[in-house]
Amino acid sequence: MFIAEKNSLTKRKRYEKMSMLKKIKEKLVPGSIIVFFLILIAVTPMVAYGANQPLGITVRQSFSDSSNSTEATFSYILKPLGSDNPMPAGSTAEGYRFAIFGQNSKVIGPINFTRKGLFEYELYEVIEAGKQGYKFDNRKYTLEVYVDAALDPLLVILTEDGKKVNSIVFESAYNTLPTDPKLMTDPLVKKKVTGNPDNRSAFTFKLAARNTSYPMPDGSKDGVKTIRVTAPGEGEFGTWSYTKTGTYYYSVFEEDTRESGYAYDKTVYTITDKVSDKDGQLVLSRTVTNSKNKKVDDMEFVNKFSKSANANAGKEGGGGSGNSGGGGGATAKTGDDMELALYITLLALSAAFVIGLVVYLKRKKKGDTAA
Repeated sequence: MFIAEKNSLTKRKRYEKMSMLKKIKEKLVPGSIIVFFLILIAVTPMVAYGANQPLGITVRQSFSDSSNSTEATFSYILKPLGSDNPMPAGSTAEGYRFAIFGQNSKVIGPINFTRKGLFEYELYEVIEAGKQGYKFDNRKYTLEVYVDAALDPLLVILTEDGKKVNSIVFESAYNTLPTDPKLMTDPLVKKKVTGNPDNRSAFTFKLAARNTSYPMPDGSKDGVKTIRVTAPGEGEFGTWSYTKTGTYYYSVFEEDTRESGYAYDKTVYTITDKVSDKDGQLVLSRTVTNSKNKKVDDMEFVNKFSKSANANAGKEGGGGSGNSGGGGGATAKTGDDMELALYITLLALSAAFVIGLVVYLKRKKKGDTAA
């Protein structure tokens, strides 16, 4: 009986051990497979690229535009300096030609090498004649590609003076010529006065830009130019130059400085300047309109003078009329006024004398009676 129980215990332990090994095997095998594939994935690219790494060459274009026009496209050529140099697909006898738009980059390639050695190339921008306003980069890069026995390429970039650099950059631009101030129409400010004033007066006019960033003539401040014109007379604000395309708006008006006796002209003129690009030269087209949006050649302002308005203004201001003699507005005495004053004074003195005499006589009479 004891032997039977012992055999049963041994079988149970053996079964438990086998079950444990089975569980370990079930967990270990999938894990091993996962580890194997991870190693395979990590190693395979290294082996493949080590065997034949294709070359891609990055070219960057730095583009600046001073005219607000659309960005341009510039062309480049990768030229082999050896007859058997590998080239990108699409190459011709001229080399590999490609273009870059605006301020962007482009990767040339892939270029596949099948043997070791030194392969040299030249890279430059295509200079296009007849394109006004465009600035081309004249530099040339020499590219040296060293390919080892594992067909792994190493790129070295050299400038024309043999200096080694880390990147290929071409600086292209579109720079327009500014407008010519001599060709700008400067409309006259014409000042007229009605009513025949006794003296000529000077009046103030302002040229105001809709945006303070707009170009302005010399002598301006914060987008405003001020001039003085003696009536009748004419004046000009001056000219200026534009460096960017667009539409620019200015207003011209007379400032009411409250010159005595004048009614001011409230007209506001608008100057509209349209600047366009014609083959790299900025050209100005200008129109001038009045308050009724009617085109005009000159800006005319007419002030109305009135002597009665001037006199009324003087009275309201306490300054007297044209016969005033100053002194805080006191009226000067005429000859008639002086005679009247003298007569009144003599009359008053006479009345006082008579009254005094009557009083004296009455007192004297009472004194004689009493005696």
